[in-house]
Amino acid sequence: MSRGGAARGRPGARAPKPAEQRQQALLDRIEDRLRDAPMGFHDTHPRASAAAIEAAALPPEEAVVWARWDGLGLGGEAELLPLSAIADATAAAQQAGVVRPGDRVIASWGRDLFVLPEDPWAEGAAVVRVEEAGDRSPESSSVAHLVLGILGELSVLYDEHGEFREDLFGDDGEPTPAVQRKLCRRRLDLDPDAPNARLRLAELLRGAGELAAAKAELGAVLKRAPEFAWAHQELGRTLAALGEGARAKASFCRAAECVPEPAQQAFHLAWAAWAAPAHERAALVAQVLAARPDFALQQASAASALLQRRRNDAAREQIELGLAIVPGHLELLRLRREADAPVEPDEPEDLGESEDLDEPEDLDESEDLDEPER
Repeated sequence: MSRGGAARGRPGARAPKPAEQRQQALLDRIEDRLRDAPMGFHDTHPRASAAAIEAAALPPEEAVVWARWDGLGLGGEAELLPLSAIADATAAAQQAGVVRPGDRVIASWGRDLFVLPEDPWAEGAAVVRVEEAGDRSPESSSVAHLVLGILGELSVLYDEHGEFREDLFGDDGEPTPAVQRKLCRRRLDLDPDAPNARLRLAELLRGAGELAAAKAELGAVLKRAPEFAWAHQELGRTLAALGEGARAKASFCRAAECVPEPAQQAFHLAWAAWAAPAHERAALVAQVLAARPDFALQQASAASALLQRRRNDAAREQIELGLAIVPGHLELLRLRREADAPVEPDEPEDLGESEDLDEPEDLDESEDLDEPER
C-alpha cells in the first residue's frame, strides 16, 4: 500500500496537499543527488529542530529545506547556511551595504550571496542573487530549487571522482560557450522558472546569432520578472541586432527605469542613446552626462583593460558606447584604432642565444631533455 493510501486509511490523518508533495519530491531529488555524489564532495548537516525553525520565522514553504538539512556544503564552493548563521550573515551583508532592508542571507556561492527578499513578487523570484558589488538578479523559484540547481550545475563541471571534467575552459580561463549553455540548460531543467539562468541562456543565444531564440527566452524571463533591468537591457541588445532600433531604445530606457542608482541608469540610457536616431540622441546624452560626467573616461578605462586582455570585440563595444555619448573623445578614438588593429599572436618563448642550440650534437643525454623546462 502506498504511503498516501495508508494516510487516507488512518482516522484523523491528513493527506498531504499537492504543494507539500511537490516540495517533498524536490527534497528527495536533492537527497538522491547528494547520495550519488563523490564521497566527501558535499557536506550535510542534521535537520534543524522544530523550535529552531519556528524561531527563524522563515516562510513555511522555504523552511522545509532546513527541516531536512540544517545547512549544506555543496562541492566546496556553495553553502546553504545553517539557521544559526543566517542572522549574522545578514547583519554582515547589511553593514557592507550589499543587501536591502528585509533581505535574509540564506546561502552563498563564491562571493555571491543568495537572499530571501522582503517582496519576492516584486523581484521575480523567491531567491535573489546579490553579487559582491550589490547587483541583484532573480535566481530561483524556491530555496529547494536553488539547492537542486546548484547541484545540477556542479554535476556538469565535476565528474564522478570530484575532478573537473575535460574541455570545460577556454583560453581565457572561462567556461566555453558550449559549457555555459549546458549549465543554463541544466539549471532550467531543474528550475524552469529561474529567471537568471534563462537570461544567461539568452545572452549566449544572441552571441551565437540565434536571435529569435534569444528573444523568446527573454520574453519568458520578463513575464516572470517584469522589473528585471538586465533582462530589459539584453532584450534591447537583441532587438538592436534584429534591426528593431526603436524597440531596442525603448527596452534600454525601460531598463533604466528599473534601477534606482543614477550610475546604473546612466549606463542603460547610454545604450538607448546608442540605439536612438541622431535627432533623438541629445536628450539621452544630457541625462547620461548629468548622472555621470566622466562617462566617456570610464568607458575608455574599461576598454583599455579589455584590450590588455586581448578581448578586442568587448573593448570595441565599450568604445562605441562611449562615443555615442562623447563622439569626439580623443582617448576613445585612439582606442578604437587599437581595437581595430589585427591581434598579433603570442611571441614564441625566448629560448635565448646558446651555442648548444646551434650544435645539438654537443648536448648531453639527460632526463631533462624528456621533460622541457616549464
